[in-house]
Amino acid sequence: MVIRFGLWTMVLLAVPCSVAAQPGPWRGAPDQPVRPQVPTLRQRSPAAEQPTAPFQLTPQHQAYLDRVLQAWEQRRSNVKTFECDFTRWEYDPVFGDADKPKHTDTGHIKYAAPDKGRFEVEGDRAEKWICNGKSIFEYNHTKKQLIEYKLPPHMQGKAIANSPLPFIFGAKADELRRRYFMRVVTPADVKGQIWLEAYPKLQQDAANFKRTELILTGKDMTPHALQIYLPNGKNRTVYQFSNIVINNPLRFFKGDPFHALTPPFWKKIVEENETAQAGRTAAGGRR
Repeated sequence: MVIRFGLWTMVLLAVPCSVAAQPGPWRGAPDQPVRPQVPTLRQRSPAAEQPTAPFQLTPQHQAYLDRVLQAWEQRRSNVKTFECDFTRWEYDPVFGDADKPKHTDTGHIKYAAPDKGRFEVEGDRAEKWICNGKSIFEYNHTKKQLIEYKLPPHMQGKAIANSPLPFIFGAKADELRRRYFMRVVTPADVKGQIWLEAYPKLQQDAANFKRTELILTGKDMTPHALQIYLPNGKNRTVYQFSNIVINNPLRFFKGDPFHALTPPFWKKIVEENETAQAGRTAAGGRR
């Protein structure tokens, strides 16, 4: 089942973010970002079934990448719950200034391992969705609808980890190697950070993004910022994270943030997955 209601909402569900994020993660203020200084890579078709690696790693670089991924995986395994604020900048060089964001948004993220999450954007461009492990709930503010997408059994407990960028929040190192071409691209003059670049290997991921760059703090391996290039290779979205609370023992005293309430005067719609629909049809049920 394919659920599309915001390209990168599922990307950030479980980011154990850094506490002291500074504006302009790519060496500049948000209105004048400077892109990472990395070599130009060969282009490839995102729909290719057997994609060619856009770069080749030396044995030394591969060994360093493996150590980074293993350390990253170990850190993620200790994150049970967290809350995170974020700022998001969207750049559209096709219909605007490549170095000035077309939109700037702020929002919040909540997560509980292994499969519950909440993503919310404030303001005029409000977005919100909740995953309780068995369903994903989309809040469509334009239509005033709460849409529940029931997850098939094989996806329950795994929907978050199978999002477009699972390495953001708890994927295993082997899974990252299977889905992405990855390398460390930290500029020589940057200290205390690790920059990772990833290209999708699978068609399902290539439909969502062309490449992504993640900045990790070198000390504790927590994400500091994320930059995503969309499939056209030009539009990009930058996230920066702040105000983190990890493994908060008092979280449940604040109520359940993963219970999706229907706002007053809104309509709730339930979308069954294809597996359930097919089962009902075969048994003579409704379509």
